[in-house]
Amino acid sequence: MATNPSDVTNPPLAVTTAQSKTDSVKIIDCEPYLHNPSSQGVTVMWQTAVPCVGTLYYGTAPDSLKAVRTLLGGQADWGTLHRVKLDGLDAGKKYYYRTLSRHIKEYGAYTKVFGDSVLTDMSTFTLPSSRQKDFTALIFNDLHQQAKTLEALYAQVRELSYDFVVFNGDTFDELDSISHAKEFLRLTTRTVGASRVPVYYLRGNHEIRGRYSVELRYLFDRGGDKTYGAFNWGNTRFVMLDCGEDKPDSTWVYFGLNDFNDLRLRQRDFLKAEMKSKEFKRARHRVLIHHIPVYGNDLFYTKYNPCLEPWDETLKKIPFNVSLNAHTHNFKWHLTGSRGNSFPVAIGGGFAIEDATVMVLSRRGDQLRLKVLNTKGETLLDELL
Repeated sequence: MATNPSDVTNPPLAVTTAQSKTDSVKIIDCEPYLHNPSSQGVTVMWQTAVPCVGTLYYGTAPDSLKAVRTLLGGQADWGTLHRVKLDGLDAGKKYYYRTLSRHIKEYGAYTKVFGDSVLTDMSTFTLPSSRQKDFTALIFNDLHQQAKTLEALYAQVRELSYDFVVFNGDTFDELDSISHAKEFLRLTTRTVGASRVPVYYLRGNHEIRGRYSVELRYLFDRGGDKTYGAFNWGNTRFVMLDCGEDKPDSTWVYFGLNDFNDLRLRQRDFLKAEMKSKEFKRARHRVLIHHIPVYGNDLFYTKYNPCLEPWDETLKKIPFNVSLNAHTHNFKWHLTGSRGNSFPVAIGGGFAIEDATVMVLSRRGDQLRLKVLNTKGETLLDELL
């Protein structure tokens, strides 16, 4: 996959707007959302209801935008899922962008028939620089596609100025189709403003279930096509892991199709390499995020703790400031050493209104702070890390 900058500046004016009710067909299915940011780039994704050729217009001034599209082996990518990776950007600089989607009604060997084109509204983003040490992040978990829960939680943090958002697993619930997935994806991206702040979707065990579970990965951009990884925001290092399912691979309902033991062992090797990396060593703070707790997995229906054996020995050697977890649907705060953990562990609540929580992780100066709020706006935790 490659991106192809064009000499064209600014999108053509003879197009409909994204929300126009006069379109002969609906084109935009999911507004642009930002993924996989770095100090020099970011991925812009959006979805259309009909096959389209997608073009991204971007620049540091709204009246002077460059066109870029994704090429696959020299051909312009087209379809309903659109992904453009921007590279060579300047950290800390504000960028403007919008997308153009051109409906392809027929795609023949020697003929192409085009329909309407739709231009989305202008949006902006700013990439983190190494000098930008302060940040605020929102962390949601276990929403299980409950719109009212997301709405109630976001109401408690909507006035905050935040830099990125993490959905820590079980955001989606046993998906059977792409339309099922896109329904809640549209809601989450629109709610948190994913067109202007990047969003990370970590996989929980419920995202692994259902007919569409394998293809869900195509809706997001993850480095190296892995469901785990690490990134820096300023000089804070974030390590995100994928715990897999919450029952053994041999469980009959998986029909021999899962091998999460292998995935966890590969992540153990990843953790060992990460611990030795320059980015990790130079970080002022280090945050671990994954869905199923390694320490404090207190579900009543099982004693199976899938990640303890493969990860425990390695995690005890890594100086994380905190681990942010989920899965149990019960908010807990475990102090260092209270559950065999060598760092504090925060476990978010569940999808029911009375149990749900949102975490606010912020850094100001040399202080890293974690707050946990419920749907009433009550502060359940306020800790310096």
